[in-house]
Amino acid sequence: MFGNKSADSGTGVAFTRNPATGENLFFGEYLEEAEGEDVVSGIRTPHPLTYLKETMPDVYNELDKSQRLLETHFRDMQGKGKQV
Repeated sequence: MFGNKSADSGTGVAFTRNPATGENLFFGEYLEEAEGEDVVSGIRTPHPLTYLKETMPDVYNELDKSQRLLETHFRDMQGKGKQV
């Protein structure tokens, strides 16, 4: 599926911890109706994951559940970009 298909699709990057500080806090950014390059190129300003939690709580909760599982399994910070 393309991240720029509609308002309920998008792309982003997420880390199980803050990659700059190591703080144990779910960290990332995303954009609606966008593709991966849009997040990192500076063409558009991405939203923090806290905004995703407000606007699409079910999506945020699924993502949060996955990051907790990864962190528990690997016992180290994990990060990934994804289009949905």
